[in-house]
Amino acid sequence: MDSKLHILITSEQDKARTFVFSKPVLKKLLITLSVVFVVSTVAGLISSFQNLSLKSRISNLENNLTSLSSKNKNLQTTVVSLEEKAKAQLTGAYGELNQRSKVIDSILSTLDITPHALNKDIRNTGGPFTSMSEETVEDLIMKVDSDIKLIRPIPLGFPVDATRISSGFGRRTDPMNGRNAFHDGIDLSGKRRSEVKATADGKVIERGYNDTYGWYVRIDHGNDYTTMFAHNAKIVARWGTDVKRGDVIALLGNTGRSTGPHLHYEVRYKGRPINPAKFININKLISMSSG
Repeated sequence: MDSKLHILITSEQDKARTFVFSKPVLKKLLITLSVVFVVSTVAGLISSFQNLSLKSRISNLENNLTSLSSKNKNLQTTVVSLEEKAKAQLTGAYGELNQRSKVIDSILSTLDITPHALNKDIRNTGGPFTSMSEETVEDLIMKVDSDIKLIRPIPLGFPVDATRISSGFGRRTDPMNGRNAFHDGIDLSGKRRSEVKATADGKVIERGYNDTYGWYVRIDHGNDYTTMFAHNAKIVARWGTDVKRGDVIALLGNTGRSTGPHLHYEVRYKGRPINPAKFININKLISMSSG
């Protein structure tokens, strides 16, 4: 039996060529071609799957980019909104601070006090002069804070719920003997045992009783300001204690040299009596500037 394969190829000119292959060689050739075909097919399929996967990943990335772009726009919108709110809040805060600053300036102007009046001694100081630019929020905050500290020791407002001022400051006819006299404070008529309150932060430096003032209490507010409250029915504040503006320190009475229930109220600066009336008349401004 012939173990070879003969392949005859003829042309149109009747020429013929014969190729002889042994069956083992032909078998190997066919196997090789089959393997190549299978490998090529598998490679093609793998490439197709990879292309599909890549397209899917690209599509997902595009969707993610679209989503991120949308989120970015939303964030930008949120940021703009927050910036606008922050600007509005800042503008409101600045306006409130500016208004408070004007109120404080009005108080100081009413009292004929300049901001440097209560400052520390400025001797032995110096340095280069640097002009200030337009006032900023920080500058205004510092100014208001400084002005509030300036006002805090100044006695302001009514010390008692008074029905009337029964005697003013200065020259008057003495109610006990009818002679000309100088009144160191003002008399505030009120209901017996009404609460008498401190008109500024300070410290109780004196309290007691004498025939002139009856039960009295004196408060040192610092920066050379003191107040005195006389003719009380009872002293509530203890000697040496710190008090805040509005704290109850006594109860209105009719003790000492007095013709009826009232509070004798004095304001002194550097030991000299000054008219408390202008300190009392700006009571409305106090509530606006406090806080």
